[in-house]
Amino acid sequence: MKNIIKVPILNDEYKVIVCWGDSEQIEKVLKFYGHKPEQTKSSLLNNRGVCFYHDSFHPIIALPEKPKTAEQIGTLAHESVHAIEDIFLKISQPIGGELFAHSVGAVVRKVLSNSHQDTRKIK
Repeated sequence: MKNIIKVPILNDEYKVIVCWGDSEQIEKVLKFYGHKPEQTKSSLLNNRGVCFYHDSFHPIIALPEKPKTAEQIGTLAHESVHAIEDIFLKISQPIGGELFAHSVGAVVRKVLSNSHQDTRKIK
């Protein structure tokens, strides 16, 4: 996987994984983090982005490419809300408010920053 960013939320125990690329690359990331990637192709073909989540795993936001346009950044923000909701539900915290908003902002900010990219290869 060429492009993957891990965003810690609240502490190092909780994080959002953001990746972009074609469906084959996204499937590799999902498998690496323990998700079952059966619906990856249909999810990515029919959406501008998607958030994969499960009770036992970190949420993964999958995008076709790194966000650059207003529409792509809007999609990142939208999927970030889903990812943060997943984490807040796991830790029994209310959805909304300042902590929630700052967490969504952290995901968007880190993805749009070039200085925090993790470009390791996942086989």
